[in-house]
Amino acid sequence: MKILIVTGGNSSERKISLISAKNVKKALEKNKHTVKVFDFRKGFDPLEKVIKEFDVIFPVLHGEEGEGGDLQKFLNSKKVKFIGGDFKGFKQGFYKIPFKKFCDKNRILTADWKLIKKPQDILIFGLPCVVKNSKGGSSKEVVILTDEKSLTNKNLIRLLNLDNQIYVEKYLNGIEITVGVIDKKALPVIEITPPKGKWFDYKNKYSGETKEIPHAPSLTEKERKEAKKIAEKIHKVLNLGHYSRTDFIVCKGKIYALEVNTIPGLTPNSLMPKAAKAAGLDFNQFIEKIVSLT
Repeated sequence: MKILIVTGGNSSERKISLISAKNVKKALEKNKHTVKVFDFRKGFDPLEKVIKEFDVIFPVLHGEEGEGGDLQKFLNSKKVKFIGGDFKGFKQGFYKIPFKKFCDKNRILTADWKLIKKPQDILIFGLPCVVKNSKGGSSKEVVILTDEKSLTNKNLIRLLNLDNQIYVEKYLNGIEITVGVIDKKALPVIEITPPKGKWFDYKNKYSGETKEIPHAPSLTEKERKEAKKIAEKIHKVLNLGHYSRTDFIVCKGKIYALEVNTIPGLTPNSLMPKAAKAAGLDFNQFIEKIVSLT
């Protein structure tokens, strides 16, 4: 098949998108496909001129540009085959506040949360807590606050000064896990253990220092099954298409949804390929399975 990878873009996720795309291109070529790469920095108009030349469009574009729904809406309107799902589901899944509302509506457990505008709102909500940007990605716009002194954190001040919706949620101390889904079926649960004394932030996601353990040995079989069930429900209700990955934290035996990744990372250190490997699919097989579903 002739496949166009859409990647790059202008967001803070550009670097990871390009690394993911390089990985995907290599796998597709090994699988005997003809592959070209389109940098989304060029925009929609140049993309429209070339998409009809390809059998499948493969977005590998992390962040708002690729995961926020506009790209999927565009591709759907042009009636081309693409890897992905419903643009409304992408929009609701990528933006964190709509996702929190989605969880509340669909009785999916998630940490208590509230919209905020100033440090005083955080004090009223209560510490410890986590402050997030609704449109942030890759843990780049997340601040964990433990006490009143941390209210002067420069990253927090920067977040509060953004012209975006910012919210606070209760800090949950537990076991972090992630569950990938391919074609509505959950992959083995991956347990995430950051370096001691640290958390799964942007640096630790891609440094290779974090331990990612297949089959989540710290969980019970019942917890693993429940996490898979919830990930499949999120994927299905949001109609995310070929694949997705949902992050959770397990606290006192309860499974809380953190966020859903509508286009999960596909770098050598990414979690989705590791989950696929735990299911018996090497990276080439994993990518081929995704393509075969179009």
